[in-house]
Amino acid sequence: MRGLAALPVLLALGLPALAADLKVTVDGVRSDQGTIMIGLYSSAEGFNVAIKHSTEAGLLNDKGRLVGAAIRAAGGAQSTVFTQLRPGRYAVIVFHDENDNGRLDENPWGVPTEGYGFSNDAQGVLAAPSFDAASVTLDGADESIAISLIYPRKTVRAPSPATGLE
Repeated sequence: MRGLAALPVLLALGLPALAADLKVTVDGVRSDQGTIMIGLYSSAEGFNVAIKHSTEAGLLNDKGRLVGAAIRAAGGAQSTVFTQLRPGRYAVIVFHDENDNGRLDENPWGVPTEGYGFSNDAQGVLAAPSFDAASVTLDGADESIAISLIYPRKTVRAPSPATGLE
């Protein structure tokens, strides 16, 4: 019983809150070209701003990001670990910057032309998912998540009826 009575005193002395590690595995990297860009966000505001600007500045220069990583691409699966995270909600954005220009490329209609994904494999309808849909809660215990990259389909032109050539 004495140990429980001392707990408030120990907390008042400034003992650090429980911290956890979050291992992020990115599945389905389709090539060894470019860089896997990973951003970790602790707020909906930072997450939304990152999505808005990912096609302009990428994730490395993102001021709303809690932490990020850039990993040389290798086909298959790749992982990184974010350490010493306080209990709370976090969301992850990943994209495969295949041409190494530092941003997520898109077509004229605003559809990504490079692989991308979100924690919880969250997807939106005609838009990116919300922070709530992508968020993962850390409660002091280490967690591992996997994100499957979504790549746009390559457009294949139909053969010309006259020549049979594409």
